[in-house]
Amino acid sequence: MPLPLPPTRPNMRTLYQFPISHYCEKTRWHLDHKGLAYQVDNLFPGLHRLTTRRIAGIDTLPVLRDADRVIGDSTRIALYLEEHYPQRPLLPADARQRAEVLELEERFDRLGVHVRRWLYGQIRQWDSLMHAMLHVYPPLLGLRDLSKPLLIGTLKRLYGVTPPRVARSQAELLDCLALIEARIDNDPGRYLVGDRLSLADVSAAALLAPLFTPAGTPWAGVCGYDDASAEFVAHLHERPAGQWVMRRYDEDRNPHP
Repeated sequence: MPLPLPPTRPNMRTLYQFPISHYCEKTRWHLDHKGLAYQVDNLFPGLHRLTTRRIAGIDTLPVLRDADRVIGDSTRIALYLEEHYPQRPLLPADARQRAEVLELEERFDRLGVHVRRWLYGQIRQWDSLMHAMLHVYPPLLGLRDLSKPLLIGTLKRLYGVTPPRVARSQAELLDCLALIEARIDNDPGRYLVGDRLSLADVSAAALLAPLFTPAGTPWAGVCGYDDASAEFVAHLHERPAGQWVMRRYDEDRNPHP
């Protein structure tokens, strides 16, 4: 028997999310690109599973509810949107280019885990990150703030924040930045496949965004690195791949009128 869905306004899409999640940002970008109206339901970390297991049978976010359909996982949501809302497509019609986009999307989707692990491995002062993660939730008689130390420890355990794995994640980051630079021939104005924005570009830029903190994103203002990590991030900003991420946000995510 299908699980009952929570009540919502008729024909209104709902995105169940963490505002700070770069996987949720990937889905927000996709919905916004297609001009699809939606409301967000910000689920509290940890407690979110009470909802996601009930409506989608999974433990992760994002989850999109679209009328009577519920889709979990940012890549599955992306493919669903391309199939059911073909306006402003992010998958090329050309079969070869389409295969390239899907291969790159899968590669960058895996990158998101490494971005998160590397960042959590560098942060020394967690205040700004905790604010970015939790400020949208009501204080709940102080329970929100009391949960911060527990949440920090849980995040480190959940994402395997140990020195060897953080070092491996840094290598993955550098490999993916090199891949971007090879695809664009070091020109930040180019797209990864063809001459139009595709799902590969959205996935790469969204999942790398916490490293580059574009204006208007949930990560803008997040800090707390030590000097060595801050210098490393500044170097990434100077690379063609870093400039490419910022340009995609400036021109494709938040285009000027």
